[in-house]
Order: sequence, then structure tokens, then C-alpha cells
Amino acid sequence: MTPLLQHKKMLDSYAEIGWHEVKTSSYIDLVIKDAPFQKGFGPSQTGRLFKLGNGTRYILLRADIDALNTASGVRHICGHSTHTAALIQAYFHAKSHIKQIDKANISLFFLFQPAEETFPSGASAFLKACPDIVARLSAAYAIHVRPLMKLGTIGLQEGPLWARGDYMEIEVKGTMVHIKNNLQGKDAIYASSLLVVGIKKLQASSPLIRIGVGVISGGRQANTVADSVLLKGDIRLPNDTYQHKIKERLNALIRSVEKKTGTHIRLDYFDGTPPVINDKKITRSITQYLMKRHSTPFSIQKEKQFSYGCEDFAFISQKVPSTVALIGTGDTHDLHEEHCTISDKGTENAFLYFKCVIDSLLSG
Repeated sequence: MTPLLQHKKMLDSYAEIGWHEVKTSSYIDLVIKDAPFQKGFGPSQTGRLFKLGNGTRYILLRADIDALNTASGVRHICGHSTHTAALIQAYFHAKSHIKQIDKANISLFFLFQPAEETFPSGASAFLKACPDIVARLSAAYAIHVRPLMKLGTIGLQEGPLWARGDYMEIEVKGTMVHIKNNLQGKDAIYASSLLVVGIKKLQASSPLIRIGVGVISGGRQANTVADSVLLKGDIRLPNDTYQHKIKERLNALIRSVEKKTGTHIRLDYFDGTPPVINDKKITRSITQYLMKRHSTPFSIQKEKQFSYGCEDFAFISQKVPSTVALIGTGDTHDLHEEHCTISDKGTENAFLYFKCVIDSLLSG
């Protein structure tokens, strides 16, 4: 087994959820051996930042290190063990070219970021911990595996890649009365049902967004009219400009339901993860490098790969010219599915992409 695949195997065995990546961080220390530039982020001080070179041109390579809770325990069904193993091996590749890094006037940073899948965001914690570094970064590179994408393909597209992800809570307040007097009550459950139907209609009329209610809780007992219900839901938007429109439509729906039911309804709308937007210049540069490099074992897929998923790398890409490459791994089950696994060859290609990024930087 190659060192790269051994790293992935060990990382899979240490799988930990966001802000609990203690063993994972210790393993990164163990194999890299060099002292980290920054040891830990956020409340748990997990994750690591390493640096090679002392140039004035600051470049960041990033991998996320957390896993997910599944029915069979905490596992890397998000592909992050592949990302992390690939970045570990990329560090060793770069270190073997330290003279070229210095000659190219580069400071190359390797971010092993905690808590991509968790709120608060690990990317936000990195920005807060290292503002001076972030201010000097001229480019940032990340990857994300795509199990259902053909093995050997890499998705590199300019512009939007992942959606904006916001969160909402809607609290409905009615009046509790005994069921015998329900004609006089203000039924929070009935009002909530109208909200759910209204949100479904909003979705049906707005194909460029994604919105839905995932949690409903309320009521006290079967023989009364419910006086309180809480709805929780998610909103995915292709860009920031849709946010104002969706808030307006939600508030109009709420006013309509309040008028019909006599209930009082409060919307709490929370800004979540911004959209990930690949910088045109950075993306075009690495794409051209890969196309010219005959030894690269990839075919580049330029077709649009926009997803209504979210990725907290967005907090970094808002501040730094960035690009995320999608690595096709040719697997059977998609990310976050219980049986998701990432092929060995897909993991090797994830590393080879990072290697190509480093080589492109050193080539001038």
C-alpha cells in the first residue's frame, strides 16, 4: 500500500465529527513531523496550518478533515479523508522542492481545516485566527471528490460552483383551547400546515432556488388546539441577489396566513454559507497548465457542475481568489450516502491534482 493510501486508511480509522478532530490532528502532526505554523483553530483547537517557503507570494492549499455521523458510526462518507491524505502527500511533494519554492518567491500554506460540515464553520475560524495571512494570499486552491463523476475526470469551471445556504426558523403562536371549543381557538398547527403548503408553492414557482421545511414540532396534547409550533427549514440560492426576494415572499406568505388564522408568526432568517465562486483567472490558469501537461492523467470536464449543496470554503473564496477542482472518483454511491466510499485511484488523482497545482506554481 502506498503512503498516500495508508494515510487515507488511518484517517478513516480516526474519523471524527467537526470540532472533535483531536486524533485526526494528532495523526497529521505525526506524519508531517514539522512544527505547524498554526496549531489548531476554533473552540477545540483542532486542524493545522503548515508553511513551506518564505517568499512574498502567499498561496494556500486547503483540505477539510472532519467526518459525519452515520447509522454505522462516525465515517468519512463526505470524502474528507481523501482530501486530507492528498494534502499530506502534497506537502511532502512540495517539501522535496523547497529550493524551487524559495526561488519562486513563494510562501506555500497547507490548511488542514476542521469543521467543514459543522456550524460554526472551520473556514471562518481560520479567517479569524490568521487575518494577516489571509490579507496577503494571492490564491487559494481546494478539491472536492465527486463519486458519481467518471474516474479520471476533473471538473474545473469558472464562476459559481456551490449555492448559498441559509437557514430559517418560523415560530407560530396561537391560542390553546379545549377541543370542544376549537372553533374559538387560534390553531398553530393549522397555520403551520398553510405555511408548509405555501412554501411548497413557492418552490414550485421558483425553479432556481431550493427551499423546504425539514422539522416541525408543536402542540401539547391531543385534546387541545395547539398554541405553539416551530418550523425549521433550509434555503439554497444560486447567488446572493435572490436572498432579498425570498425574504419578501416568505414575509408575504406569513402575513397572509396570519390574516387567515389569527395567529402570530415570527420568521427568523439566518445568513449561512455564501456561494462558492471560482475565480476566472486562477481557474483558467490551472486549466491551461493541465491541458498543456501531456503526462497528466486527467480529462478536464468544463461542463457546468453547479450544485445546490454548500461548502464552507466559500468564506475563504469570498476574500481570496480561489478555485475548487472536482475530482471524479468513479464510485457507486454519492457523498453523504451511507455506503459512500472513495476509490483508491480517485484518491491518487486527488493528490496528483494538488501536485500539479504545486508544479504549476513552480513553473512560473
